Amino acid sequence: MKENEIVKVLPNFKKFNSYIEDIKNKVSPVMLSGLTDVAKTHFEFSTFFYSEKPICIITYNELQARKIINDLKYFTEDIDYFPKREIFEYDYIAENSDISAERIKTLNNIKNNKKSIIVTTIEAVMQKIVPKKDLFKNIIEFKTGTTINLEEIKQNLLNLGYERNDIVESVNTYSIRGGILDIAISNKQGVRIELWGDEIDSIRKFDISTQRSTEKLEKEKIYPATEFVLTDSLDNIIQDIINTRNEVPNDDIELLKSGEYLSKVDKYFNSFYKKTETIIDYIKDEYIIFLDEINKIKTRTENVQKDNELLIKSLIEKNRIVPDSLTILDDYLVFIESIKNTQTVYLEKQDIGFVDKQSMHAKRNGYSFSYREVNFFRSSMDLLFKELQKGIEKNKTIVILCGSKENRNKAVKLLTENLGEEILNRKNIIISEGDLSTGFECYDFNLEVITLKEIFVKNNKRKRLTQEFKQGETVIFSDLKIGDYIVHKTNGIGRFIGVNTIKADGITKDYIKIAYKDDDILYVPTNNLDNIRKYIGAGDRAPKINRLGSKEWENTKQKVKSNLKEIARDLIELYAKREKIKGFAYSKDTEWQKEFEGSFEFQETDDQLRAIEELKKDMEMPKPMDRLLCGDVGYRKNRSCN
Repeated sequence: MKENEIVKVLPNFKKFNSYIEDIKNKVSPVMLSGLTDVAKTHFEFSTFFYSEKPICIITYNELQARKIINDLKYFTEDIDYFPKREIFEYDYIAENSDISAERIKTLNNIKNNKKSIIVTTIEAVMQKIVPKKDLFKNIIEFKTGTTINLEEIKQNLLNLGYERNDIVESVNTYSIRGGILDIAISNKQGVRIELWGDEIDSIRKFDISTQRSTEKLEKEKIYPATEFVLTDSLDNIIQDIINTRNEVPNDDIELLKSGEYLSKVDKYFNSFYKKTETIIDYIKDEYIIFLDEINKIKTRTENVQKDNELLIKSLIEKNRIVPDSLTILDDYLVFIESIKNTQTVYLEKQDIGFVDKQSMHAKRNGYSFSYREVNFFRSSMDLLFKELQKGIEKNKTIVILCGSKENRNKAVKLLTENLGEEILNRKNIIISEGDLSTGFECYDFNLEVITLKEIFVKNNKRKRLTQEFKQGETVIFSDLKIGDYIVHKTNGIGRFIGVNTIKADGITKDYIKIAYKDDDILYVPTNNLDNIRKYIGAGDRAPKINRLGSKEWENTKQKVKSNLKEIARDLIELYAKREKIKGFAYSKDTEWQKEFEGSFEFQETDDQLRAIEELKKDMEMPKPMDRLLCGDVGYRKNRSCN
């Protein structure tokens, strides 16, 4: 939405903007009460739009964060989500690679001074991360015409978390082929540096899938590929782990020596990073912080601490190493202290009691906006027309959100037929393609926003699994038996050992437990088994169990892909030969053949008739046939074809 459109939506813009200016000039916190979720989102964006500073919204859980993000997308695409990190050896769901990608993207955008809205949760804020100066100290800048030391570049890329491959095919990898250095900066795009000796001759962006150059550049910066950059040599880190721990598993040491340290960072966080920060340290001097319902934020921090205490106790009882990352989480008081000198806006649905001194101070400096939700048009168009008529009579600014262009056209036609074209041409009535989670009315600005998604249902595209994984046998929860071998798409082969009921943040869910090597446990919700398949192996021999968090499963998949490529190559050669060979072409059916088939006393099924027809067509072609027809002989069947 452009600036002039926002002014159009807010008829009392001067009054609204005076609030914004007041907030910008206050270092002390401000409280905004009486806001609905969507109204808060609207206010958040408006503050961001007219402020020289970007904003960071901190909310109480992931579900609310996603809801805020979806609403903000109506106004802008410049949104970064900073999710909590799933800690290795934490009794929870294994981390999705998308989480790591979203986190480092957000941190890189902060460093790059990209003016985007950051949405995060209090749990992500509580977690310690690498200090800002350490994360970005190895940023590489390439510029045409300058000379480079390729060995130093390779070391810096390693420090930034990039892996060397023969060819760049995925994010966070690089390759060197002759005088060409390719670096993947996303899943789709890479940077290609062409060298003339030690001098940079050209810099281009290229498409990873086609490997073709797309854009010429004069300079380019390469940012960290992971938040877990190395600030010291692995040898020194390993020595510190040995010196500070009573007992360290040999497998951990061997894995660290091999360079595969990422899965062990949380476990030995204090040895990897002597100094730590939080996301607040990255943004507190540059951002306005919005706190979404401070009571719920406070409750969530307390629940996280209780969960951690129980988990730590459980790990100690099992003689397991407690990951450092679990023991260094900030509590609520530390969090409040970290933002005390930061411009802070408290957002509340309703007036609240005193949570702490800062929110008490915010209450005294608070503003109150009166909103109500408007989302009752699901089953009655008459209600919609009546509501619009009332709004028009009161000279409200009315924004109607239809979702898509097609739905907007339907809405224009529908409203024109019922309210008249003249009314819809008014300046204070706006029909848009956008969407929000619910409609709302703001009495202060005589503004009403109506969403028609209840009437015009939006068809969401289903996310498809990769074809090879989709073809596996889907796991049905009720069919699982203790000891069954199952395959997780990301983590490999494990063994089903039972079901646990876990209560978190007031929500109770059932999780299946999968055991991996070294007694590592993976918990997966029973209503989210899309990434699980039954293990199907040849013979009765038990499969090898994978190690959770290692590259063992990825290496297995790569070997399979390599073997499949060889098989595909052989098949291509075979079919190329078969295309050149002439086969025997049978003649078309004679009347005698038709009469013989007609004498068959039973009625064929549709599938049988289709199979017979397709088989005859193949037999009449002058080339080798690729078909095998099988039929089983059962009750009342007296023939089969092979």
